[in-house]
Amino acid sequence: MSCEQVKTRLSLYLYGELSFDEEEALEQHLDVCEDCRRALDSEKNWHSAVNLREAEPAPELLVECRKRLEHRLAVESGPLKPASRWTWLRNFGSITYLRPAGALALLAVGFIAARITTPQQQALYHLGAPQPGPVATRVRWVEPDPAGGVRITLDETRQRTLSGGLENQAIQRLLVSTVSDSSDPGLRVDSVDILNSHAASAEVRKVLLRALRQDPNSGVRLKAIEGLKSFAGDAEVRDALANALLEDDSPTIRTVAIDLLVKHVEADMAGVLQEALRRDNNDYVRLRCEKALRDMNASIGTF
Repeated sequence: MSCEQVKTRLSLYLYGELSFDEEEALEQHLDVCEDCRRALDSEKNWHSAVNLREAEPAPELLVECRKRLEHRLAVESGPLKPASRWTWLRNFGSITYLRPAGALALLAVGFIAARITTPQQQALYHLGAPQPGPVATRVRWVEPDPAGGVRITLDETRQRTLSGGLENQAIQRLLVSTVSDSSDPGLRVDSVDILNSHAASAEVRKVLLRALRQDPNSGVRLKAIEGLKSFAGDAEVRDALANALLEDDSPTIRTVAIDLLVKHVEADMAGVLQEALRRDNNDYVRLRCEKALRDMNASIGTF
């Protein structure tokens, strides 16, 4: 990564908006470039100066503002890469004669956001409040808490960490949102793994079923199927397992689906196994289907 590329990404770096690969490349450059380290210090000082005027805008307001900004940028100049968007904003504020106006505009946005945030919206930051939990602009990190709870790190205007048990609806909603919306498969795997301990909840089980059916990452789907093992006798779970056996592109997941389906043999299960035996191109999966059919005293051929 060149000095110019690093300097245009420093703000994104400080706000955690870079991919893991970009962060690693930037940090490797910083290790050997004193000039860029000074630029990073200057960027930190700039952010600290802006943050002196603290404001706690509602998460919904941040999400809405970002959506409007992205839409407006797309209308004005076509789709822009994330770095280009930030560069455009920074260039606007860094033009010499506009710097005072740009700084005032930033402070004004923070002040107005704080003023229009209602007490109900502000209560979203308190996990014990009865109102709906906080809406994260980005979930950055998910990990089990040593005390048995969950720690979720959010990126909003600045990074902060929420802690609580899965019985807390705000924590649970954030995990569910991460499984559904995060572009980071590692985060989705961690979130599903934590949610698995509460698979007895119909809402959580619905999330696991959706992940098994729709998630593009096989690791996430495999983690979801682990959480559904204890509910293999449930009709909806069995439908998802049958679908995984016939449609999933991972032989491991198809094999696990067979193991769970044969634990609760039903009349229609022979047909599913016969169809999988006919269609599957993996020899081991076909062998497992054949064994399951023989154990059921069912025909290996299709009807």
